[in-house]
Amino acid sequence: MISEVLKPNIQDLQKDVIDLLEQVSSLMNHASTALISDSAGKKYAEFEQQVNQEIDKVRNLELRMAIVAPMKAGKSTITNAIIGQEILPSRNAAMTTLPTEIIFDSNLTQPALYLNPQILTVFQETLLALRHRIDQMGIEQAQEKLAQYPHLAKIPKQIQQAVGLTIPGKSEGREKIIHTLTSLNDIVRVCSLLEPQADPLQYLMDVPRIHTQFWRSSQTNQQSENLGKLVIVDTPGPNEAGENLRLQGVVEEQLTKSSIVLMVLDFTQLKTEAAEKVKKDVDKVIELRGKDNLYVLINKVDQRRDGDMSPEQVQQFVAAEFNIGGSGDINRVFEISARQAFTSATFLTELQQGSGIKVTELKTVRSLAQEVFGIDWEEELEEATAEDLQRKAERLWKKSGFDQFLIGAINALMAEAAPRSIESALRITRAYLEELNNDVQLRSSAINEDEVKLKQEVSALERDLQSLEECRNRLQEIDKIKANLYKQLEKIIETIKQEAKQNLEAYFTEEEYQRADFIKKGGLASQNFFKWVSKKFNKIEMPKTSNSIIEFQSSTAAEDFGEQAIASAKSNIIQPLVESVRKQAKKIIEQARQDITNSLDTETQPIIERARQRLNESFHVNLSLPTPNLDSKSIENTKVNVNQHTKWIAQGYETKIIEKRDFFHWFGLVKKKETINVKRPDKKEDYYTISLQEIIDKSNKLIEDSIKNIKGEINQYLDEDFKQRVDKFFAELDSYLTNYCNTLIQAQTDQKIQTDEKEKLVNNLHSLETQTSQKINKVNGYLEYLKHINN
Repeated sequence: MISEVLKPNIQDLQKDVIDLLEQVSSLMNHASTALISDSAGKKYAEFEQQVNQEIDKVRNLELRMAIVAPMKAGKSTITNAIIGQEILPSRNAAMTTLPTEIIFDSNLTQPALYLNPQILTVFQETLLALRHRIDQMGIEQAQEKLAQYPHLAKIPKQIQQAVGLTIPGKSEGREKIIHTLTSLNDIVRVCSLLEPQADPLQYLMDVPRIHTQFWRSSQTNQQSENLGKLVIVDTPGPNEAGENLRLQGVVEEQLTKSSIVLMVLDFTQLKTEAAEKVKKDVDKVIELRGKDNLYVLINKVDQRRDGDMSPEQVQQFVAAEFNIGGSGDINRVFEISARQAFTSATFLTELQQGSGIKVTELKTVRSLAQEVFGIDWEEELEEATAEDLQRKAERLWKKSGFDQFLIGAINALMAEAAPRSIESALRITRAYLEELNNDVQLRSSAINEDEVKLKQEVSALERDLQSLEECRNRLQEIDKIKANLYKQLEKIIETIKQEAKQNLEAYFTEEEYQRADFIKKGGLASQNFFKWVSKKFNKIEMPKTSNSIIEFQSSTAAEDFGEQAIASAKSNIIQPLVESVRKQAKKIIEQARQDITNSLDTETQPIIERARQRLNESFHVNLSLPTPNLDSKSIENTKVNVNQHTKWIAQGYETKIIEKRDFFHWFGLVKKKETINVKRPDKKEDYYTISLQEIIDKSNKLIEDSIKNIKGEINQYLDEDFKQRVDKFFAELDSYLTNYCNTLIQAQTDQKIQTDEKEKLVNNLHSLETQTSQKINKVNGYLEYLKHINN
């Protein structure tokens, strides 16, 4: 059967499957019309609607790819080149701090950015928190803390005065989109520096979405337009986050949802001191998403010079360093020049849209001329015509490597996304066909059966239904699984507590943490600092020595230290530990899902077999329990108390000359001068302290609360999702048996109709049986083919 449906590519398979599903839809329509006089007709009309929905899913595939890169590798330029205009803001400093979806739609006239209500609420609350924080510390101190980011210098005043940082729900047009995205990114960056605990990324449940048109009607765009909906996800790079930006969970979710991930590497940095850093970044992406669907873009190859790595050597280098794109799979590494592609794309877009404008007056013409004419670009530009420049731009686009990259990426997307969507649609359609086939077989056979026999079969099915209910009442597996899960979870928690000390010590002595300038703020030696942190899980009472209290000259400095301590521990220590508990719990629940599935099969199989043997029909119910939704919920915020104290500081002594009478000095008639030491008055000084023990206790409390939340999530899953799915399993069995029971009852009614009408009904049933059998065979053939190409 495989050979009958074998096609040269996935695109042809998609087209043929759509044709098949449309035939099934017509068949369901015919069944609902032919059997409109009884209750079955309505059921088949619903089947028709469901099949039509599957047709839409296969036709409108979501081709989703994420782009991630080390900072300054040219990621935003690449995305803008694909779009055909600068929509994503870019700077020399790290720009992307939250993922952004770009959805391509050829029917649009201008791009639009959409922020759902939840995103708007989160950022409005963040602005309020920042305004309060800036009011507390003052503008000057806020600007001082942002000194390493000059482009953020004006933000504190804008936040304080509530001007300049607008966040609309919809932004139309390029400039408005850039303004909104820049504002969002700046808010996140400022928050990470001034008020880490108000970081909006921990609360976001969705991402900004840009809808834009294709910039050119090339083969690439026509291909993707015909096959599905292309979605690009611009994600923060592994090193684009500040010390306190909790991006890992946000990025992980977007990478997981994407069919392929494009990792951008800088050609000029492949063999430099930065190479090891880049390798770490790639390893992080592989850890999040795996390398099977990871593709590599080598950007800035336009800077290749004699003596640099050739394309073949680059391929070998990537294969050796990252184990991607070896000799057996050379189509996973693409060499591109984002600058050339962007220069070409923006010029051609403006040329298409700027009818009536002199070509030399286009905003993008100078950049194109500089790229294609070299050192004589000004003179060459004066003599160039619009046709010359268009031809040059087309050549530049071809030279950039983007056509080959986009076609390859879309083919990869189709290879990943299409089979998954097609297989799902085929399995759902087959279930509807099998139910229709079983119905018409049983009904056409039962019309001519003895009425007494029909009554006996109906009674037998009713007994089967009662047996199912008894089986359901006996099943007590949920409580056993819950108790076992809690027991295993406690073991996991204890193990993690034991490992925490080593993890914390390693973290606080790493180079990355030293760059945070955290220890310097408190004036505390690192060897003393990690000692108190490493006791987080052991709950050892610390002596009230000078090492457990840190003094500060101002309350602001103390508050900053406390906030940075908690925020840093949360993002780098607590969050990963809690995530480890969450992942292990999911793994245990996954095994529990399989156990309950096996148990249900064992309990219900005899009932199903008994009914099947009697009815001579084969039906099967697949139990599909959901994956537990143990969301990566944010860890609650907490603050450390700042205590104010007063102390008197000795100011030392000063010399003073005094005059006094002395009998031994001129018999007291003349005063004698004498120099004496006089104690200066003690100076009253306020100072502020933070207790390291309090930071330990509150950090420990954060972990305990997070683990408590996980336990609550497990309990909710078992009581709701897990139990509901088990209930659904029995409901489906009940539905199947009830359906056959109703079919036999309908057959009893059919026996009483007129002979002509009965003959017509039988013919319709036989015709439907033949057609459904043929369609089932075709569906099975395509499923076999999909199994073949996936292996």
